[in-house]
Amino acid sequence: MQKITKISACCLLIFVCLAKSSIIDLTSEHSFFAALDESQKVKLYWNVDTAKKEISFTVEAQTTGWVGFGISTGQGKMEGADIVIGWVKDGKAYFKDRHATGHSQPKLDSQQDYELISLQEESGKTVMKFKRKFQTCDPDDNKIQEGTTKLIYAMHPDDPESEDNIPTHTMKGARSVFLLNAGEDVPELPANTKTFDFLMNKTHLPPNRTTYYYRVFQFPTLPGRRDIIRIEPVIQVGNEGVVHHMILYQCDHENFPQSNLSYEGVIDSPDMPPAVQKCTGPSTIAAWAIGGKAFDYPEHVGFSIGTNDSPKIGVMEMHYDNPSHKTDILDSSGLRFHYTSQLRKYQAGLLSVGWFVSWRMIIPPHQESWETEGYCVEDCTKEGIKGSSLPGGGIRIFASALHTHLAGRAAYTRHVRNGVELPEIIRDDHYDFNFQEFQVPAEETTVLPGDSLITGCKYHTKNYPVLGGLGTTEEMCLSFHFYYPKVNLFQCLSCQCDAAENWYKSHFLKYPVNNSWWNDKWTTPLRDGYRDTDAIRAHCSGGNGKVLPGLRWKTVSKPKIHTPLKGEPECQDLPSSSPNKLASCGLVLFTLLFAVLFSCMN
Repeated sequence: MQKITKISACCLLIFVCLAKSSIIDLTSEHSFFAALDESQKVKLYWNVDTAKKEISFTVEAQTTGWVGFGISTGQGKMEGADIVIGWVKDGKAYFKDRHATGHSQPKLDSQQDYELISLQEESGKTVMKFKRKFQTCDPDDNKIQEGTTKLIYAMHPDDPESEDNIPTHTMKGARSVFLLNAGEDVPELPANTKTFDFLMNKTHLPPNRTTYYYRVFQFPTLPGRRDIIRIEPVIQVGNEGVVHHMILYQCDHENFPQSNLSYEGVIDSPDMPPAVQKCTGPSTIAAWAIGGKAFDYPEHVGFSIGTNDSPKIGVMEMHYDNPSHKTDILDSSGLRFHYTSQLRKYQAGLLSVGWFVSWRMIIPPHQESWETEGYCVEDCTKEGIKGSSLPGGGIRIFASALHTHLAGRAAYTRHVRNGVELPEIIRDDHYDFNFQEFQVPAEETTVLPGDSLITGCKYHTKNYPVLGGLGTTEEMCLSFHFYYPKVNLFQCLSCQCDAAENWYKSHFLKYPVNNSWWNDKWTTPLRDGYRDTDAIRAHCSGGNGKVLPGLRWKTVSKPKIHTPLKGEPECQDLPSSSPNKLASCGLVLFTLLFAVLFSCMN
């Protein structure tokens, strides 16, 4: 009798532990986490298995009714979304793979590609664990890709009457995340880590939609080299939607007047000193954009300060977006730098690549996917990357971010060596203006002297043309790349200025606007001019914004690609779940439980 009681107690302990573990210890079970709503009523945890090309999800929702989770087509809409809905009723779990064709109950997929791991309800919460392949080859499923994934969620406090009669959600929302390329868990900082902040000082914003504000900062005086290992945004509460991006530029401290150290003001201020204006652009130290989190350097890399050649003075560029034209906004946002005396093996640099910000980047109206490309040409990398301390030379990119504005829908950075296109450094086919964060790929990319980089952007426009510029309603096409070891290359840009200016003279002036904003006779010649004109102007700069020798707006040819990158074939011979696989899983679980029970009996 005592042995039976012991067995019963042991069984109870096993099943209590199995039931509780997914709810209590979700953080330790998963590598990644995101709150899908601001009140954190719906939380997402996930793990990525790159070898199996599989992702495991856990959704925790504060409801005892049904929970829905979906992957949208890119813009966070329900229509076209790939959805799972689950609930627990009378002790039974209900879970199905579905798809949405509109604002109505999602339809069942004929092919069920999401595999349920567990579905539990306890303490007012529902925890749903499941997994799927990156690519299921089901036309009703959306592929999980690198770059931004727009997730949607919904829930209801009650269980459905049946699988065919699901009540309309009482809560819904969308959230952009990097399911892939999100980086590993946040590393633990050394015990001797210290911080310093570069913050605005109760800056009073004008009522303009777009404001670029600049403030000069001095780096702390240190007794020797220290390495920055984390850069963290500090956003004033209430201004989360106003602070759009921050860029910290390095100044030439040897020629920077002491009288300019206290300067702050807007970009078009007539009293902006030339020395401050000269800082804004050439040498980027740090960058952050709306939606981003803290950035951690890998354990073998840090950004060095306190040395003779490290930054001493920086200028912070703050881009404020004030669409409501409020007059009472005060802001003290900025960046916090975590640094340590435990030095890393390599010093990091930050390279910007793309189209120089200029009106010559013209995007016509009524475009579904207008494409623009900016180039970092081989002359720039030959000069800027020479002298690397890496075995074999070159630099290694370990994190990248893409940057456009409101019209941007996709962006990428391609990599070319000797005419052969190598795997892309970064891509985002579902770019979200309000979610701009550094992607951390599974493997670093080596860029050698003589390589070319191409940053491209795709735009969607409506009734008006869009020009390149600093404003939110204007456009940019840039990418930022953290790399090591630090070399003399900080900015590598181009401009298809000749193509734009030739089009302006031959078509814009020839076919006047009359009473419309755009003449249809302009679009095709503009596209052809950008595409077919080989000549571009390349501009490359290194430390302290100094232009590399012979590369101040040098006219060169676009990078030549004679061997384009070929994508791997998909949807061929993909393994599918089978009864044998499920049976094997069940056998393993049974064997585990039997072993524990046997241990309890003895």
